[in-house]
Amino acid sequence: MRQLVEQTGTPVGARWLEVVADPVRLGILRSLSEVTEATASELATRGPASNQTLRRHLEVLVALEVIREHPPRRDGERPGRPATRFSLPRDIRESVRSLCGSRAGSVARAVAVAAPATGPKLG
Repeated sequence: MRQLVEQTGTPVGARWLEVVADPVRLGILRSLSEVTEATASELATRGPASNQTLRRHLEVLVALEVIREHPPRRDGERPGRPATRFSLPRDIRESVRSLCGSRAGSVARAVAVAAPATGPKLG
């Protein structure tokens, strides 16, 4: 994905829009704006994407530093390998929450406000 975006020659702002324009990715941002952090399984219950599809989109969003990936940690109650957790940086979470929570705001405005000032790091 990163190579594809770099090859387009599109301005950084437009690349940011391309990153989150996918309905699954936008759903991830909306879901993460409502919680402190969540696992891929928890996010999958909130939207129509399969766990595998969701994981691919999470990988892209982590690689572009739009969301954060936290190492797995044991809770002492559940057996097996603990799940990786994901979260939004505070400034992006607040922007997505305020704009996506309001039906009057458009997706384009939400993306423009949530985007880092210089756009995602692609290189």
